[in-house]
Amino acid sequence: MKILHLLGHCSNWNVDAHYKNGIGEGFVFCAYSFPPEYFTQKKIHHYSTSEILSKSFIDLQYFGKKESGSIDRGKFSHYSFHPANNLNDDSITNVYLIDSIIRGINFQLELGLTNIIIPNYYENDDINKLLVIIRQINKWVAQNKHEGIRYYMSIPLSNHTIIDNDKIENILISLTDIDIAFDGYYIVCESKPENRRKLSVDYKYLRNLSRVFEVLKKQNFTTIYAYANWDAIIFLASTDIDYITIASFENLRNFNIRRFTQNEDGGPSKGWYFSEKLLNVVRAQVIDLIRAQKGLEIIKNDKNIFSDAILEPLFQWSNQKPDVHKNYMVAVTRLLQNISSISDLENRKNYVLSIIESAIANYEALEDKKVFLEDENKNYHLRTWQSHLRTK
Repeated sequence: MKILHLLGHCSNWNVDAHYKNGIGEGFVFCAYSFPPEYFTQKKIHHYSTSEILSKSFIDLQYFGKKESGSIDRGKFSHYSFHPANNLNDDSITNVYLIDSIIRGINFQLELGLTNIIIPNYYENDDINKLLVIIRQINKWVAQNKHEGIRYYMSIPLSNHTIIDNDKIENILISLTDIDIAFDGYYIVCESKPENRRKLSVDYKYLRNLSRVFEVLKKQNFTTIYAYANWDAIIFLASTDIDYITIASFENLRNFNIRRFTQNEDGGPSKGWYFSEKLLNVVRAQVIDLIRAQKGLEIIKNDKNIFSDAILEPLFQWSNQKPDVHKNYMVAVTRLLQNISSISDLENRKNYVLSIIESAIANYEALEDKKVFLEDENKNYHLRTWQSHLRTK
């Protein structure tokens, strides 16, 4: 298992975390934040562009089709072949969609990338449209493959799709067809957590996304889990995943199609403390209460310089400070690496169950100190994770 930084706003934090702190093995640049001319400069955040691109992927983010052209922000319009530039066309034909994908592939080849993420379109409910695109692009890749290049087909799964067993089975039949020419898949899944939650606890979502990864790995495809949140530990508990992305801001850890079809602004936030010991985040405003009740040791991440820094009493919390996000990167990377290092899947599952049990015990220890966490901070997910893993 390798960690990839999914890059967007404040990407210098991720690049620094990689080069200065040894976090992650590479990068995925998102077209929303990086125009094509960005990759022609000699350096990216003081590092050689060619060196960075040698370990990078590009996600062209075709998800919103032409509706992406109505977004005020973003760099989609800089890509002449991006469907966002077809805003004035009342109908986008299948021929146009296929041509746009092929041009996106060629753009990445011309940059010299050896790992190609084949862009694809989000379909909310009609999986037949998704499967038609996959079959046609697979045929093109089979006829035009370059030696030494690896091709990963994007599979954007809507929430309607991931919770539907029959649709998932139909998709998996197509993705594992004997004639598939792709080297692997770039899996993007819309989880739709409930209000005041960071993670989905929908059992169908957990079960079916786990199955997607398990089936693809059994068929020896390389899997990339993109826009992953820390619930990636649950999917990694039952199968190997080759690449998992980490990211600073939530819009790159919780895929939502609205980001690619309409203007959205994030609300103000002082930030969150991600705790390995709770397997959850704690709102910055709650840290003072936990400190006053002498409960910091219950939530504090060990051997993490960024955790140490932001838990200092005089630290001025802000979601715009890199240490807040680097604490998350270090902690989640360590969790994922510890899990993936266990090769026997039964032992791996039992290990994840054990850290879930520890997290539950830590929540109880906080309550013993009269600290009762609410909303996103509370234990709303751990029992569901237990049930999911114990039924596998």
